[in-house]
Order: sequence, then structure tokens, then C-alpha cells
Amino acid sequence: MHATPVALAVRGLVVFPGAIRMLTVGRSPSRRAVARHLDHGEPLVLAFQLDAEIDDPLSAELCPAATLARVLRAAELPDGTIRVLLEGLERVELRGPLTVDDDGATRVAVEQVMSEVTDPVHVSATARQVGALYAELMEMSGVAPSEQEVLASDSDDPERLSDQVAGSLGLPISKSLALFAIPRLDDRVEQVLAELITQIAERRLAAEVQSRVTAAMEKSQRDYQLREQLRAIRAELGDNASADAEAEGFRGKIAAAQMPHDVEAQGLREAQRLSRMHTESAEYTLLRTWLETLCDIPWGVKTPDTISLTKAQRVLDRHHHGLERVKERILEYLAVRQLAPDSPGPILCFVGPPGVGKTSLGRSIAEALGREFARIALGGVKDETEVRGHRRTYVGAMPGRLVRALVRAGSSNPVIVLDELDKVGNDVRGDPASALLEVLDPEQNSGFVDHYLDLPLDLSQVLFIATANLTDPIPAALHDRLEIIEIPGYTEEEKLNIARRFLLPRLGEAHGLDSGNIQVDTNAVRTVVRDYTHEAGVRELERQLAKVHRKVARQVVEGRDRGVRVTSRAVPRFLGPPRYQLEVAERADQPGVVIGLAWTAAGGDILFIEAVGMPGTAGLKLTGSLGDVMKESVEAALSWLRANASRYEIDPAVFQQTFHLHVPAGAIPKDGPSAGVTMATALASAITGRPVRPRLAMTGEITLRGRVLQVGGVKEKVLAARRAGITDVLLPKRNESDLVDVPKELRHDLTFHFVDTVDEVLAVALMDSAAGAQGER
Repeated sequence: MHATPVALAVRGLVVFPGAIRMLTVGRSPSRRAVARHLDHGEPLVLAFQLDAEIDDPLSAELCPAATLARVLRAAELPDGTIRVLLEGLERVELRGPLTVDDDGATRVAVEQVMSEVTDPVHVSATARQVGALYAELMEMSGVAPSEQEVLASDSDDPERLSDQVAGSLGLPISKSLALFAIPRLDDRVEQVLAELITQIAERRLAAEVQSRVTAAMEKSQRDYQLREQLRAIRAELGDNASADAEAEGFRGKIAAAQMPHDVEAQGLREAQRLSRMHTESAEYTLLRTWLETLCDIPWGVKTPDTISLTKAQRVLDRHHHGLERVKERILEYLAVRQLAPDSPGPILCFVGPPGVGKTSLGRSIAEALGREFARIALGGVKDETEVRGHRRTYVGAMPGRLVRALVRAGSSNPVIVLDELDKVGNDVRGDPASALLEVLDPEQNSGFVDHYLDLPLDLSQVLFIATANLTDPIPAALHDRLEIIEIPGYTEEEKLNIARRFLLPRLGEAHGLDSGNIQVDTNAVRTVVRDYTHEAGVRELERQLAKVHRKVARQVVEGRDRGVRVTSRAVPRFLGPPRYQLEVAERADQPGVVIGLAWTAAGGDILFIEAVGMPGTAGLKLTGSLGDVMKESVEAALSWLRANASRYEIDPAVFQQTFHLHVPAGAIPKDGPSAGVTMATALASAITGRPVRPRLAMTGEITLRGRVLQVGGVKEKVLAARRAGITDVLLPKRNESDLVDVPKELRHDLTFHFVDTVDEVLAVALMDSAAGAQGER
């Protein structure tokens, strides 16, 4: 034997002694090693890589055990690789890493090893078990054993037997390498026996599962044949008692439901058809479900209206504070219903920011009328079938939300609130808003047809009330069918009253606390409103007060304190540091900074508008996610200032620089037709260097001629100004009449400036430079 035999690094395969395997040799050092073995008869060692992903054999980690082999046959393929048929001869042990000789062939030092045997008797007994189990495995597989496998199973040599069986089990490469590297024959034979037992157990389990599946299929076929035979026997005998009993039950329900004549006739026809169907058919189930839905609808069930304006006023006052104009309109609506019960009347739509009580107003109306109440959430609805229902032929078909709301209410004349009407979407599956046109039209909804029922349904007795945050997203045709009642946000005083009258008693009951456990001062509630909420409604206020109650409940349960008085100074201990702080004075005391008033879906809010001029070419840079309307307002404001520069002693050369106008909170999109005066004031302040009057906020649109136009949302904007600590509010002259909607205490706390032109705006807003500098000092 050559001192260092040539070596062939093998990946993804283990060749046990006595095994014959086909192998493709592609790496150059390996091909040269095979050539040296064939041409010069040098011994060939098969070294097995532990990681098959490594391409360089010299850097690969090898199994410490290897196989001395010989090539029985070799053939060179067109792609340069060599296809060899190898026979493993004996197990050897590596004594060093792979090296490459001068001819480019890989070599490795090895040492012949003899397998260690501790207990020959135990090894022989184990080997006989291996042979017997291997024969059983071959029989279970239904594979005729090859010549080598026959020799292995009949051999009295335990080592040869274990190698032959291990090589034919098809083990994963990691297990094969671990098994091949075991030095003691006792352990190797036991490991082979364990693998055999595992594979036989898996085969038996697979056979058992297959047997169960086959038996289940045979039972299913047998049951089907028996059912068909039973169906034929029933057809011969005319015995269909189960279907007849259900059909008769539906006939009774239809007769008692006081349905319209055409609906009752159709229901009886379908019940008769049900009696002729086989109970196991799919159509029987679909028809039975349809009949159940038909009978669940409260066709003739009505609750008599108990209209009493005194009771209605009491109910509204019990559940809602303030909202006087809204309550007045609701009482007018109920008065007309009392005088003309059959009059369709308008569809009321409450529009306002979240948390102002729109949905609960609908519930109060139902309580005042003595009617049932149901709510349909329309937010995110994009499929027309959500309103009209699915066709009965579809799998999983069901009626629309209107029919389901009637079933839940159990009355044909409930109050149904269509919540979040402005958030209805549309896509390729239809336009739900168009479907609502028929529902909300008093002239059409007496014959509303749900696709699932496919029968006319009278909705004229239903009192529909819609809610929305904004009117703009509501389609024009749908908007035309609604009477919009705006519900603005609450003032600070109204929030305090709501907290005292409604929120605190309800939270105390919900948290198991009475007046002896917790007392919340009015000033504490005021602190929560000012420093921990920033909303038009009272939802966040309720959440913050609930947080206080939870902490007090824990103290009571732990026995630390049986009675807690929450004062204004104690609020941070329960809620942490203030979340909102008045920053008007700090941010609006420099030239170019103006406070604007905006109207959003969440109510009124303030915006800081910042303008600055900088050297460069004449231009305008806008940042802050401004919409097209606001961008046009900025351009109009700049054009007006350039046209009237001489009146304000502005050097025309100033307009040759670049003006940058920014609205902070750039991640929030902003748009609307009420920012013209704010943009003009910010640019004028930046150009002239005159700061804006402190604690002044403004709103209004302008024209190129300098006129100030009327805007909407005055009450919401005034409420936002009050929350932010504003003292002066600048409004268009034409909005002076809108102050009727503003609570009296707000009108007393704020100073209003009404303007018709941009000149009047700047006269009110801009201070002298000296006054501004003195204010800064």
C-alpha cells in the first residue's frame, strides 16, 4: 500500500464496507485521485464530508472514519465528470487532513482499524435479530431482496451484516455518518437494530392508517348505497314524514306571522316544495334556512308609539347634557309624528366629531317613542350585498344587514341607526351607498327587496337615523335624502357637567366604588379635561377617569386606603405627567408665526403657520402635507401682498427671495378653504418683521382682491381656540351671525374681531416691531 493513498472526498453519501454504489466525480482533485487509482493501482480511500455544502475538499470537515474502496467500473461523461461504480472494502481511520500532491490528486493518511468487540455472544444474538427484522422489513416493503441483501441477511459475520443493512436502510446522511463512525461493533450493531425497529414501527403505523382510511371510504360508499335504497323505499311507500312535519311547522308559522298576501303565498309554495324534498339533499337545507329567515322577520309585530313631548324631553335631558338646538329639533320631529303618524318625514342625520353622543341620541329617541332599537355599523362596508343580501343560490348566502337588524329588533317599526354613514366605501362588488338610496327614500322603501328573500319588505314604518363625522364623503344623492343636524363639540363647562352627571356615577358603579371609596373634585376633572384630553367629545375623558377609578379600586382591594379624594394636585399621581400643554404663547411670539383655526372630523383644532424668507431666486416652498386648496390659498395670499406692497412700505425686491411656508405636524394631511387670512398674515409678518398679536387665532378665505370670505365650522373652531388658551379670535364679517351657536360663556371669555378685507386682518393681527421686541424682552 502506498504510504499515503489517494483520497476521494464524498458528499451526501456514505459507502459502507461491502456496499456497491454509483458515484459521479466532478472536482478536479477527486478526478485525479480516481485516475491514479485506475492507472497505477494505488489504494483509494473514500473520505466523507460532514457538510455537503462545502465545495473545496481541502477545507471541508471530514468524518474520522473512512472506507477503503476499489473502482469496479468508470466512464468519462461529456461534461468532464467521471461516473464510477465503487465497492467498499474495509473500514479505516483518518490520520490527518486531505492534501494535494504534485500531480493534483488528493491524498490522506489512514490507519487500518479492527472493530472493538466487548461481548461476542451479545453481538451475535443482536446480529441474528438484525437479520430477522431486516427480512421482515423487506417483506413489508414488498421488495425482493437483492443479491447483496440476501448475502447480508444470511451472513454469520455481525460486522458485515450491520454494514450491509445500514447501507440499505436509506438513512439521512447525518445518521449514516454517525452510525459509520461508531468504533465499537457492539454499539454499531445495537444502533442498526434500533433503526430497524423504528422503520418497522413507522411502516406498521402507515399500514394501520391506510387501513383505517380504506375502511372509512368503504363505509361511506356503503352508507351512500343504503341511503339511496332507503330513498327508493320511501318513494315507493310515500313515506316522507320528517320533511312533511317540518313543512307543516313552517305553514303554521307563516299563517301566524301576518305576512302580506303575496309574501304568504310564496312562503306556502316554498313550504309545499320542502315537503317533497329529501331531507339529506343540499337544496333541502338551503330552503329550510330561507323559510326560517322568512318566519323570523317580524312582519306583523309593531310597538305602539307612546309620543309624549314631556317624556321625550325628560329622556333627552337624562341621557344628554347641553345640545339644546339638537334636542329642540328632535322634539319638533316627534311633535310632527304625533300629529301626522303616517307622514314619512325626513331622515335625520347627526353629524359631529367622535364622542359627542350621536348614536346615543338615536337610542334616546327610541326610548322616548317606546320603540325597539337596532344599530347597523356601516364603517368600511364596500359590498352592496351587505345592504341588499346575497342571492339565495350562493353558498353561505344570508340576508342583508337591514333584514338582520329587523330580526334582532323583533319589531317591524324599530328605530335603526345607520352608524358611520360617511365611511361607506365601494369597489367592484357594488356601491352600498347606492343601495341605501332606496332604503332612505320614504317614497321607495315601502317595497324594498332583499336579494336573499326576493320578496318585497315594507320599511316605511322604520325610523331611520344616520350618523356621520363629516358630510363631504356622503354621496350627493344620498345627502339629498338627509336632514343634517350638526352636533359640535362640548365646551369645558359642558364636559365638567357631563362628567359630574353621567361619567363619574357610571364609572363608580362599573368599578364597584361608591362615594365612600372615591370622591373626584370638580377641579380635578377640569385638570383632566385640560391636561390629559384633546378632543371635541368625551370618550378620552371617560377613559382617563376610568384609569383613575382602576387605580383607586386597586388601593381599596389592597387595603391601603378605603376612601380616596382625587384633587387637582393628585391627578398626575394617577395619570402621570400632563399629555397636552398650552404652547400658544411660546410658539406665536415671533414674526412669521400665526395661529389658524381648522375644522376636522374630530372637531375643531388649531394650526401653527410658520413663514420665513431666505436668499435665493423668487419662489415659494410649501411643506407640511398641504392639500391643493391650501396651496392655492398661499399663492393667492402672496400675490395679494406683491400687488399691495407699496401700501405696507414693502420693498418689491423682497419678493425676489424664496419664501418657505410650513405647517408643523407634517405627517398629517391638511386641506380646506379657510386658511387664506392665516397664510396672508404669516407672509406679511415674515416680510415686514412685525410679530402677530399674542393669543390671536384666525380663520377665513381671501380673494385676489383682498376680500375675506365666509367659512364653516365656526363653533367648532371657537371651541378649539378656547381649549388652546386663545383670547382673541378673528372671523369673517359674514360669520358674525354664527356666534348665535356659540355658548354664552365662550362669547364672554373671547374677544372677536370681524373683518371684511385683508387690510383689516393685518391691522388687527400685526403689531409694531417695537412692541414685538418689548414683548420678547
